[in-house]
Amino acid sequence: MLPHRFQSDKGDARPASTESVSTAKPADSGTVNRVLRLLSCFAEQDRWGVNDLARVLNLPKATTHRLLSLCKPLNFVAQDDDGLYQAGFALYRLAGRLAEEMPLNQLAEPILRNVRDRTDETVILALLDRAELQMYFSLSASPAHPLRYTIVHNRLQPLSWGATARSLMAFLTPAEVDEVIRRAEPSPLNGNALDPQELRHALESIRSQGYALSYAERAPEAHGIAVPFFDRQGEIRGNLTLTVPDFRFDQAKLPQWLALLKEGVDELTSRLGWS
Repeated sequence: MLPHRFQSDKGDARPASTESVSTAKPADSGTVNRVLRLLSCFAEQDRWGVNDLARVLNLPKATTHRLLSLCKPLNFVAQDDDGLYQAGFALYRLAGRLAEEMPLNQLAEPILRNVRDRTDETVILALLDRAELQMYFSLSASPAHPLRYTIVHNRLQPLSWGATARSLMAFLTPAEVDEVIRRAEPSPLNGNALDPQELRHALESIRSQGYALSYAERAPEAHGIAVPFFDRQGEIRGNLTLTVPDFRFDQAKLPQWLALLKEGVDELTSRLGWS
């Protein structure tokens, strides 16, 4: 299912997982490369201490501090009252501007709204980061119910849990699937260990039926229904996911929901010229 919560993340002081942040490679020695990797860490976690950043980047503490000192005068990073580093105004401005102008999001937004209005449920655009073998939520549209999900956008998530992720993983190469399984990332909901045999069986079913279903894999008492889409070369790129609380889930509506998601996927790929 989905890594979202019933309440807003605002004020949550617990650090996010750092497992999805790429560690350094021997060739990553240029200052520009290091600065870009440092800034990308703020997409994974809101606040960082120098020691934690140095560990994740696999750099000396002094080097990490020097990189932060380069970014701070330009307002790409800032320090809070506790001395921890966080994204600065300039980084937020740049990220917001790019997100607003992302062509796929612009094309997908009215499609998501249409599916939301016709189902009265939350619908999400999820995209695959193939280089990292992870996925992220790029856009979402939620109804006006008092109880609704808060979606964490643009944060990399594992591919091994939930309909959203598995509908992408099912269409990777065998070597890529093996790599995701090798990582053995635990459940983001309860920390349960990954069952490779169960996962491979689920991926076979998804490839056969063309969509993925899950229940309570990323959020408690929530169903996920995901329909993937592919680019012009037939490569997996993302999906549309409907997430439904268990108390509103009606098995009889599943064919209708799938039809709406498939309709949305067809329209999106047509707009992108990928049909």
